[in-house]
Amino acid sequence: MYTYKDKNQKIALIGCGYWGTIIAKTLISLKFKNIFIFDSNIKNSKTLKNKFNNLKIENNYTNLLRNKKIKNFFLATPPSKNFKIAKKALLYNKNVFVEKPGVTKLSDLKTLNLISKKNNNKLMFGYVYCFNDHIKYVKNILNKKKLGKILYLNFQRQNLGPIRNDVNVTYDLSSHDLSIILNLFKKLPKKISHIKYSILKRNVPDISNLHMKLDHIFIDINNNWINPIKVRRLTIVGSKKMLLFDEMNLKEPIKIYNKYAKYPKIHEFKKKFFTSKALIYLGKSYSPRLKAKPALDNEIKYFLNLKKNKISITGFIFSYKILKFLKSI
Repeated sequence: MYTYKDKNQKIALIGCGYWGTIIAKTLISLKFKNIFIFDSNIKNSKTLKNKFNNLKIENNYTNLLRNKKIKNFFLATPPSKNFKIAKKALLYNKNVFVEKPGVTKLSDLKTLNLISKKNNNKLMFGYVYCFNDHIKYVKNILNKKKLGKILYLNFQRQNLGPIRNDVNVTYDLSSHDLSIILNLFKKLPKKISHIKYSILKRNVPDISNLHMKLDHIFIDINNNWINPIKVRRLTIVGSKKMLLFDEMNLKEPIKIYNKYAKYPKIHEFKKKFFTSKALIYLGKSYSPRLKAKPALDNEIKYFLNLKKNKISITGFIFSYKILKFLKSI
């Protein structure tokens, strides 16, 4: 079994589009030397090889499957095509990493899980924020209850593209935010309402607004892939403090605001004074200094070092919960 330390191992990357390019760049930066790429559109393979000369193009997927020296497959292909591609790889006794949300049908997800168990192969789904050092820090803050009682979460994930045609913006972008929620709280919220707009193509929403509640916590997820600027923010409102994770702010990605608002209790009012306004406390804010590694680096390292008999953080159970939620809305 090849691990992260085996830099000379042969690795297969299926799909040479937007995310496949990012995975290829990451594998190369991690010093892996034998990366074989395949795309059903040979032009995509050639374009990727022109960017990184040390990649090796394979024109036949079956040839990669039959190569016994290739154990680890990375799939950056469309969710609508992932089932057939991943199934073949698992049947050939390969370890498979599939970019989220993996597949579009719960039955397909179950089938892949059964094959991986039967053949004792690794099957992991690419929910990269579960390996993000900033999210790990946020999780630690919540576990220590430094923000007080959590009242509200707001996710904003917007950009101009990439625009998919086989899944809508909710499947593509909200799945990231749902994975963060599941990672932070170990469960998913219940939907209150879901408002979505199809702008570019009929029945394929480009804008999604999810309104949910998890126990006493209200949660909003706003996703948009036709926005002029790139926005990736998570705001957490606590009873004592507030936290902002702004992924586009490279200098201060996390900021903790020593601020809160609350209505005073009736016994706290002065005898001759009454107001219905909420009290607002404004204290000092600060940004913690973190030595954060690229999340995809952490994710790839985790996948390659994962033992076959160990359940992955983003394995079948994790992915099934998210896909089931997406199917329900």
